[in-house]
Amino acid sequence: MIKFILHFFQRSIELGPMDMLRRVWMRSSGWLVVLFRSLWWGWKSRHPMSDSKFLAKTTGNWQSMDDFLRHLADRPASSFLLPHVSPQETDAILSVHYAGYQKDLFAAADAACNNELSLFGRTFTYPDGIDWQSDPVTGWHWPLLHRDRMNSFVGSTRPVDLIFFWEMNRHQHFIDLGIAYWLTGEQRYVSAFIQQVKSWIKTNPVRHGMNWYYPLEVSVRILAWITAFQFFRGSTEFRQEVGGEFMKSLWQQLDFLSRHLQPVRSQDDVPNNHMIAELTGLILAGTVFPEFNEAERCRDIALELLSEQVKAQTHPDGVNKEQATGYHRFVAELLLLVVAHSRRVGLKRDPVLETTLEKMLDYLQFSTAPDNINQMWGDSDYGRALGLGQKKDFWDFRPLLSAGAVLFERSDWKFVSGRFDEEAFWVLGREGLDLWRQIIARVPEQTSRVFPHGGHFIIRGSWSADSDAAFLRCGEFGLGGEGHCAHAHSDLLSFSLWLGGHPLLVDSGTYIYHGPLRDYFRSSCAHNTVMVDGRDQALPNPNFNWRHVSNAGCLDWSANHVTGIFNYPHVEFIRTLSRKGAGHWVLNDRFTGTGSHEIDWFFNFAPGLGFDLDEDNRILSVTRAGSPFLKLYLPDDDLDLDLQLGWYSNQYGVKQRTQKLHAHWRGELTKDSALFHWQFEADGVESIPQRGEHVAVA
Repeated sequence: MIKFILHFFQRSIELGPMDMLRRVWMRSSGWLVVLFRSLWWGWKSRHPMSDSKFLAKTTGNWQSMDDFLRHLADRPASSFLLPHVSPQETDAILSVHYAGYQKDLFAAADAACNNELSLFGRTFTYPDGIDWQSDPVTGWHWPLLHRDRMNSFVGSTRPVDLIFFWEMNRHQHFIDLGIAYWLTGEQRYVSAFIQQVKSWIKTNPVRHGMNWYYPLEVSVRILAWITAFQFFRGSTEFRQEVGGEFMKSLWQQLDFLSRHLQPVRSQDDVPNNHMIAELTGLILAGTVFPEFNEAERCRDIALELLSEQVKAQTHPDGVNKEQATGYHRFVAELLLLVVAHSRRVGLKRDPVLETTLEKMLDYLQFSTAPDNINQMWGDSDYGRALGLGQKKDFWDFRPLLSAGAVLFERSDWKFVSGRFDEEAFWVLGREGLDLWRQIIARVPEQTSRVFPHGGHFIIRGSWSADSDAAFLRCGEFGLGGEGHCAHAHSDLLSFSLWLGGHPLLVDSGTYIYHGPLRDYFRSSCAHNTVMVDGRDQALPNPNFNWRHVSNAGCLDWSANHVTGIFNYPHVEFIRTLSRKGAGHWVLNDRFTGTGSHEIDWFFNFAPGLGFDLDEDNRILSVTRAGSPFLKLYLPDDDLDLDLQLGWYSNQYGVKQRTQKLHAHWRGELTKDSALFHWQFEADGVESIPQRGEHVAVA
């Protein structure tokens, strides 16, 4: 208390009486606003919305909630999000084309009936009913305060990671329950849905608790609710037991979402995937439920804003400006739902959304590795728009490409995706499957591709499964520049490399968003790039955002090589990656500066490889499944070399140990450049490589 009084007195002297009074008034008035809102919404939460008040917010003249729900049950299935009319026809198609999917679907729905939830590959069981306010991993219970009072629990000092908690409350397992009921008619799926909806509404009073904090989470939950409703609306038990409560809560969440779009939260915010997800929820809910007052007006405004945001957040070549491939996928899934829906119903088709989506999918095609796995650039919380895929590798983006092949009549995407995925079938229906069959698959005309605005460079030998491929990051650090770039990593001039269809050098991934390893996974040492004088390419702020941000640039590009540049303080770093032939790649790193400097290289290897470092002959031999895989010829003995343990994570909250090669050089840089030469030779390559070397060149 004494320290507080002394601090207050000192600040009064520094600011002067008028400035001090102004600050006291601003803080006091802000506190009073929070108090008033808390009291008001606390009162509202204790007085649930009546049927008559809800019906007054609709466009019809329904005499009761039962009439309204029967009206929704009688509407054609084509007016909802997924274009499936007949459960018998859908079941027959699934049985013939997607038998494995059905097995996984019913297993997930059965587990949900037992209050078992699968989150990021881990199963959490709630024998006494799901606790919607507790962190699934630690059991830590979030306080049930008005959302304006939750700020102190969201900062970097919070005791738990929020991702598992939010994933549980996105309710995408409701869709599994709904589809399982629709296909089988078994009442246990309805009963489980009713019980979980009731408990969630009861334990999450309007605008209270962490589940009302982020509009993004509300929007993704809304998408799950309106999709599940499509399949449960015909159930008399659902309509009688919880239908009214469900519709009121859905309306309240939509009302909240429309009043809390991302830019409104903070003047310093840089709109990102949150804003796109929020607008998508408003658009699709407003289209699916035109019975709500203002639905059409809200939908049209949101559609206009979405078009603006998609254009602002996407480079002209289709790369998402966040520089995070997982969020690129998330945004593409959201746009796919909007575009697909606009092809079927009265929602206006938007050329910006359609053109941008096609470019985004084109990027996903070229960034697909020979083993059909996409790149893990930047952060990922593994979020999905609807989560329709069962037990799939998140980094397999072919489901999106198969849907895009139908929407945009792209025969090259059909070739890369290989099959009309069940996720595409759910979004596009029987008509989509029929159109897919009419498209003749064609090998893409280009093998290598540059996305110059996004700064992504792809060098590929061919489109065969046993080809070589390299993917290099060379462009803007991330969305928003200095002080922002939330989901970018310190990975400029980093590259990943596949030899003979198998991964050799990989991005380490994300792992978690909160905790001691957060900064490791987004630092330069977790990527295949360099650090100069012990400095990362940018400095991380806690959990998210960066400071001292710099960008990289491209100096030269062709189908078989790329040269990029990044400037550290007092040192210019130029990297050239070249493909010399099948299984033969050369990396040249050039540094120019003055004075004494230290350089550190990091090569993060894929899991499951074996290593033998011969320092005398400067060769790193790599084995795969016990057989020779690669020889990496290293620069001369000016470098100190050692193999270290690194981390690799391709699933949220899961990590495994891998090997990384660390090289260190200390010396004087003059007006001449220091050049470090590395050669990658796959086993069986007949050409005899030159020894790796470090030389000074003018």
